[in-house]
Amino acid sequence: MDTGEIEEKVEWLIKARFYVVCILTILGIVQTLILTPEKYHELLKPVSFLVLIILSCNFLYSVILEKQKWTLKSLTVFTYIQITFDIAIVTALIHFSGGIESSYFIVYLFLIFATGMLLYPISTYVIATLSAISYGLLLLFEHYGIITTIIIFDFQPVIWKPGVILATLVFRAGSFYITAFFSDHISHVLEKKTQDLEKTSHLKELFISILAHDLKNMLQLVLGHAQLARGSKNMEHVKKIEETVKRMDRIIDNVKLYSKLREKEYKEKFERKNLYEIIKRSVGIFEGKREIEIRCRDKNCVVEASSTLENVFYNLIDNAVKYSENKIEIIFEDEVKNWKICVKDYGKGIPDELKDIIFERFEKKEARTGLGLAIVKQIVTLHKGEVWIEDNPEGGSIFCVSLPKT
Repeated sequence: MDTGEIEEKVEWLIKARFYVVCILTILGIVQTLILTPEKYHELLKPVSFLVLIILSCNFLYSVILEKQKWTLKSLTVFTYIQITFDIAIVTALIHFSGGIESSYFIVYLFLIFATGMLLYPISTYVIATLSAISYGLLLLFEHYGIITTIIIFDFQPVIWKPGVILATLVFRAGSFYITAFFSDHISHVLEKKTQDLEKTSHLKELFISILAHDLKNMLQLVLGHAQLARGSKNMEHVKKIEETVKRMDRIIDNVKLYSKLREKEYKEKFERKNLYEIIKRSVGIFEGKREIEIRCRDKNCVVEASSTLENVFYNLIDNAVKYSENKIEIIFEDEVKNWKICVKDYGKGIPDELKDIIFERFEKKEARTGLGLAIVKQIVTLHKGEVWIEDNPEGGSIFCVSLPKT
């Protein structure tokens, strides 16, 4: 879980706490006024005080959550503090509403279940243990007279016998751990379902975007050139068909590669490779389409690379070829600890508002927002490098990749 996800869940906890307290307060008032003897109506005062404390703390939590800048660790600790304090308040509420007679022990179950939805699976068992300890100490302190026992319903002498107290404690503590187990299980199932849905949704959007913009347009080109080539002695149309089909094949390869890169289990084999030779092979694919100049002083530039690295430079060069009619320059720079490679074109350039998202978006609503650049980002990150965009002072863009030396 990331910080944003936990922060949303803590907001949910604060809202849920407010509603639960309001409902329990109403039920408590009704129970006290209707079901309990009149002499115990005075207990509404301490219970009301506890409710006021909970609501005040709840408001304070919401203010702190909004104002504070959180890290994952600090937000987790903040959540634990809230739930631990809730346990203390619930224990006090149980004491003032009859101790072992009170039905408010059910609130412990809510806290345990909420913890499973908010934090990590082990947290549910931690909170279940804290609840069992708090409830057990309360019953022991009341039984041995360390704190005053409040008997609301006349269940004496049966319910306050040591054997009954022990059985009640074991039964209710067992219910805490059973709740923790089911909360843990439900949390795992929901997490897996959420991940599956997100993955499916993402891939669905990705395929729809590509099919709608890239493959459909290329198929129309293939169809057009095929119709023109019928009975024609001019082989130019046949050549165009061949180039278009090759580009379609490359797009399909990109989709497969991107899907593979996003898998958590995906692992690549890294070995020492010559970066100049990798780029030279990519340039060779575009021979005759554009004038591409490689400027490299030290051709012995070695990096730890996987088989996917060539896709980075193929996609950057392909991007430059598509959006620039002029020559393309590939410049190597030695930065002591890294090799910096810049692909420089002289096209229209990229608007500032797209520079921060150009490696993340897939739909072709704007120029240069296709799948290829998303793959570039994934692969460069896999190689512990960085990729960014600079403006070309002479017009156009410069895509820069920095990779660590071996």
